[in-house]
Amino acid sequence: MSAALDLSAAAVDLCKKRGLDFHGELGKGAFKSAYLAKDAQTYFALKLAAVTGSPERLVRETAALQGCSHPAIARLFEAFPFTYGGLQLWVVCEEYLAGGTLEGRLKGGLPPPVVLRGMAVTLAEVLEHLNDKKLVHRDIKPANIMFRADGGPVLTDFGIVRMLDQPTLTQAFLNMGPGTPAYASPEQLTNDKALIDWRTDQFDLAIVLAECLLGHHPFLEQGKTIHDAIVSVAARQEMPAANAQRLQALSFGCLIKALKPWPIARYRRPSEFIESLKQP
Repeated sequence: MSAALDLSAAAVDLCKKRGLDFHGELGKGAFKSAYLAKDAQTYFALKLAAVTGSPERLVRETAALQGCSHPAIARLFEAFPFTYGGLQLWVVCEEYLAGGTLEGRLKGGLPPPVVLRGMAVTLAEVLEHLNDKKLVHRDIKPANIMFRADGGPVLTDFGIVRMLDQPTLTQAFLNMGPGTPAYASPEQLTNDKALIDWRTDQFDLAIVLAECLLGHHPFLEQGKTIHDAIVSVAARQEMPAANAQRLQALSFGCLIKALKPWPIARYRRPSEFIESLKQP
């Protein structure tokens, strides 16, 4: 039986034991799946992750969310271990976000720049909140940006969050640190752990925003592949001039600075990044 099937059956079993209504799957991966459940009054996302080895990263994700209190960060209701058929699981109950993901919305077309600007400012304010908590998300991408029913953007999935005041869980000998390569900063792609801070999230968010404007990765050149773009980021090359000029023409030239190869050249403080995004 595959991990995905085990998690689905485990979710049904958990709901029965807790007197919850099970309403089907929201999404799944190799080791983590999300389901829609409902108690007496509230729908919520029931997320199950298979525990392989130490559960410390899963516990950290929970601790990070419990320490956050920002309207654009998914609300955590409960988290606990659960055993099903010999499978050790970590269960997280989060608010249900009915508006879907940015990844899904992009399939229907690019958002108007004025709409994107509002979303960008809100998400940059999330980075300011995380910085105050000494947290680095490290996996900002369209699939992890969701929307409430009223259209408000929400940052989700803190599965690889870095706690800057805690020992790192990433091995120093690894060639690449945690993250999704297409949305990762140079310091993530090369596992330069000493350079990881809020400016890492700044770079990752800027890739997402630039993609929403350009329709493709900001380091992608005509005739090249997304792999070539990732290699370019890892090699700390500047964004292709044509893409930078297009961002400037769309009144989002601030993203050029946010996408500088070295963190020291990006915005130093979240407040500076926020203000730059507000200015057309």
